[in-house]
Amino acid sequence: MADTGVKERLDAWDKLSILLYRCGMILTGVSLLLLAAQQIFYPYWFKHSLVFLSLGALLQAASLHIYKKSVRWILVTSCWIGVWLVGLSLATSGLLAAYLSMGALFITLSGIAYKESFCFSLTYLKVIPLLLVLSWFAVLFAQVQWAAGGFSLAAFLYLYMAWKKIHMPLFYDLGDRKKYQI
Repeated sequence: MADTGVKERLDAWDKLSILLYRCGMILTGVSLLLLAAQQIFYPYWFKHSLVFLSLGALLQAASLHIYKKSVRWILVTSCWIGVWLVGLSLATSGLLAAYLSMGALFITLSGIAYKESFCFSLTYLKVIPLLLVLSWFAVLFAQVQWAAGGFSLAAFLYLYMAWKKIHMPLFYDLGDRKKYQI
């Protein structure tokens, strides 16, 4: 997590993980826009856009720099459960696994947005978890316009967060290595 007062020396793996994390942010924002479009035009075909959303979440979760290992474990594990459920939803004809996968992925994405709200001192990023939860319930209750609106707002906030992140030096993402619980 960002600690701008500390400039750690980054090796190739550090740089790769930070770049993958930032790519995951962009992919997540685009995937949320895709989910919004699918809610309006093809509301029952949203399982396919969950593949992109799970990839974006996975890129971020796999490269997550959070000091507290219990929080890191919750975010990474919920992402893996979400990815597994996306695969299950594509293999089956029901929607239950897709709904559950979306919820699991939203736990990860909400935690990341909440973490980044502190890194950037942008309090309005804390709205992303609320938007994702409300959109998830709108999908569950087939309120496609509300779901599309929530996904769109969350996507624009996520893409803004990614844009801000891209303009930061890479060492801001890593912070102080001594603070990590390994």
